[in-house]
Amino acid sequence: MSQKKAEAIIALALTLRGTSLLFSKLAMRTVGPYTLCGIRFLISFAVVALIFHKHLKGVTKAEIGHSALVGFLYFLCMAFELNGLKTTPSSTTAFLENSSVMIIPFIAAVVYRRLPKAMDILSAVIAMAGIGFLTLKGSSFNFTKGELLVLAGGVSFAFTVVAMDFATKNDDPLRIGIIHMFFIGLFSLIASFVFEGFKMPTAPAEWGAILYLALVCGAIGFTLQPVGQKYTTPERSGLYVACNPLAAAVMGVIFLGERFTPASLVGGLLVLVSIFLPAAVSNGLFSRGKEKA
Repeated sequence: MSQKKAEAIIALALTLRGTSLLFSKLAMRTVGPYTLCGIRFLISFAVVALIFHKHLKGVTKAEIGHSALVGFLYFLCMAFELNGLKTTPSSTTAFLENSSVMIIPFIAAVVYRRLPKAMDILSAVIAMAGIGFLTLKGSSFNFTKGELLVLAGGVSFAFTVVAMDFATKNDDPLRIGIIHMFFIGLFSLIASFVFEGFKMPTAPAEWGAILYLALVCGAIGFTLQPVGQKYTTPERSGLYVACNPLAAAVMGVIFLGERFTPASLVGGLLVLVSIFLPAAVSNGLFSRGKEKA
């Protein structure tokens, strides 16, 4: 698979997953975040495992172990995000959780023993400024509890991307994509019984939201990302996280009546600049512009 095709798959996967915040809010009206994750990811796993059951034959212990690690990191990410989502607008949540874009290069530098590029550091500074515009209240730099939880989810997701990069480079990406959803569901279900007191949702609207999360965001989005990530770098995968907040912001405006303040718009713009600037520079976009001039 070519790198361009792989990155198109990642973009599609993250765009689909970016719509999850709205449906998660709908689903969590009467059920807790751990219960929601447990149900949706076990449904996702069951559906995809049934479709690709032949491909799962011959799965190795290493693939199971790597899937468990990725699944646990994803569980942390989802737990932080959904608990933060209770008190944080979905648009703000979408941007804050994607602070992982500026963290991934540094984690990759430690794991793969290579220094982050200067452009990656500049991108991180710009992204941090954007997050400040999104979260500052008044004259002080004051993160709310919900925003801090979402930010912790972004850090967890950064570790997840690097762990998945390692796993997909050494294992079958489709198997990783399928099995790691089982572990997300398993860890979530355990947390549900411990912290929430598991109970099944009863409202048809909640089940509709859960099925969307399970079939579209999970069965498609979570399965596709590892497949695409095998053929590109974790830094490039991180850049496409921008598809996630854009989709979530649009969904929040259309369906939840949310709106961006001027500060939020500036912050969102800075975050997007930090995401796409490294790719533009590496592709020689500015140098070509000078040559034409």
